[in-house]
Amino acid sequence: MPAPTRPLTLLSADPEIIAATQAAVDSAGDTVGDLTVLSSRDEIPGASMDGLVVVDPAFLAPQPVHEWVLALVREARALVWVLTTGDLADADGLARFVGAQGAISSPPNPEELAERLSSPFGTPAPIRPAPQEPDDTALSLNLDAILEEASREPDLSFIQMITRPDTGLYTAEYWQHRLDEEFKRSMRFRFPLGVVSFTSEGEIDSTDMLDIAGVILLDTRDVDIVAQFDPRSFVALLPHTGPAGTKLFAERVQESLQDKLANAGQWSVRVACCPDSSIPSSSALVVEVLGLSGGAPA
Repeated sequence: MPAPTRPLTLLSADPEIIAATQAAVDSAGDTVGDLTVLSSRDEIPGASMDGLVVVDPAFLAPQPVHEWVLALVREARALVWVLTTGDLADADGLARFVGAQGAISSPPNPEELAERLSSPFGTPAPIRPAPQEPDDTALSLNLDAILEEASREPDLSFIQMITRPDTGLYTAEYWQHRLDEEFKRSMRFRFPLGVVSFTSEGEIDSTDMLDIAGVILLDTRDVDIVAQFDPRSFVALLPHTGPAGTKLFAERVQESLQDKLANAGQWSVRVACCPDSSIPSSSALVVEVLGLSGGAPA
């Protein structure tokens, strides 16, 4: 699945990290644009952080890297990864907690980093086990069963079933399922929930779909759910996002859509925030607040 071209900013003065990142950019192809390396903290104030960002914690020391990342994801349209020399599982959980896409071992493996940079969601593709050599004994004992299994079509992965192959966005059906879950959670536990729809007043060419997906995804976190709801409408589900954050997200995406896809006409935006006692159900939110009738795109 192709991904939009996005610039990459690396914050590091370590030659090994810089070389590994450049190798990852070369391997990622057209999905990653220009690489900007900030090797001095004095360069940060004037740098544009939109796009992809890889951060070396040693570069920011003694400032806590997670505090800096939290501020960045609030201010810039960026997907951020944090390098770590410690336990990767612990570092990954903490990085995601502050809004980053995750943690990567330092120095990064160029192939693994390229895979993350190339993904529309900033996450690697599912790891598939390596093929194994058949066991001759098992083959002779279970030939019929093995042949029957081999004749079946391979099952689609869960991700393939809930995403659209042309854009990588979630399907409208999966989005509505998640909306129902998050709406109930918000109303029961009073968790904030933001929902936004973007509707083009003009016709959207099929060649624009990937650009639209790239614009919207650039402002989302990995916990957000973005889908194409109908041929001219796109929707975003923002768990744990209050009215201020939802409004800011909507304004930034609308501005980017208007600037980059002028041929699609004006973009109208509707915003809903929960919990809201005036909204009786998730379906009412879709129809009455967002003004969508509920037809999945062809």
